[in-house]
Amino acid sequence: MGQTVVIEDDRKSDVAGDFVTVYEAHYPRLVRALEIGGLDRPTAEDVAQEAFARTLGHWRRVRLGTNPPGYVYRTAFRLSRSHWKHEYPLETEQASRHDTAAEAVSNLALEAALSRMPARRRACATLCFVVGLTPKEAARSLGIAEGTVRKQLGLARDDLRHLVEEPQMPS
Repeated sequence: MGQTVVIEDDRKSDVAGDFVTVYEAHYPRLVRALEIGGLDRPTAEDVAQEAFARTLGHWRRVRLGTNPPGYVYRTAFRLSRSHWKHEYPLETEQASRHDTAAEAVSNLALEAALSRMPARRRACATLCFVVGLTPKEAARSLGIAEGTVRKQLGLARDDLRHLVEEPQMPS
């Protein structure tokens, strides 16, 4: 009987350890992705923490899935969309949150470009370009084919290309 309890305790510690590993690996990147998605730092942290808390409630099932971090990202993006629409409309003084004028302009331009993209393209671009997932990981997170992610990334690159091109001065 005592051995059974030890085995169950080992399983519980494995489950908790798996969750902690995912949390430590993905929390900072998730917060950054939410910030670029338009949330301020404290709100992004709140949304990320809420996403992890909701995931923890389902962790025994989620950890057996093909992409547990994808579940967290999907939950966070859904929460941020709802949170952003209802409580945090686009601020006119958004640039004041950034350390430098160049960073503010760059982030505002990126946020504006991302906001003009269709939802699927924006999600693919955010997961791959901002969070740093591979197209395969992003595809699993979003529940779409890897080829679709690659196609959307190509279109997103075209959309974002104007951000890095220098304007040409007439001679």
